[in-house]
Amino acid sequence: MLQAWLEFGRNTILGKVAGLSEDGARYNPTRSNTSLAGIVKHLTTVEQHWFQVVLGGRDVPMPFDPQNPDGDWITSADESLPDLLARYREACRDSDRIIDDLELDSTGAQTADDYTLRWALCHVALDTARHAGHADLLREQWDGARGW
Repeated sequence: MLQAWLEFGRNTILGKVAGLSEDGARYNPTRSNTSLAGIVKHLTTVEQHWFQVVLGGRDVPMPFDPQNPDGDWITSADESLPDLLARYREACRDSDRIIDDLELDSTGAQTADDYTLRWALCHVALDTARHAGHADLLREQWDGARGW
């Protein structure tokens, strides 16, 4: 069930950006760094951090640091929407392989045993759903598209 809700959220995000131009993907009517492209980049980082780094023990560079704490939201001119989507899909596939290899109560590769797969699934599904709501608003503001 947890994995199914996560997959539903992922598909909602993909549906929200389907058919967007680069301008639409970068549209930002807010004072924050939020754009549809930024949401995709951020959720890629979320997938990588929780499943690949925390549970999988992989060394995946993150696009943020203390000097650039919002680096996972900011897209550069050379990061096209198709490239961001390809990275998101790849991160989701990598996450799914790790998810499939662990039991829900497993803490994976962690040495502190702080987080279980169950916790990470809940957290990432919730974060994805939360940003799907942001994506709803941004897409509707951009071109009036609703639903998915």
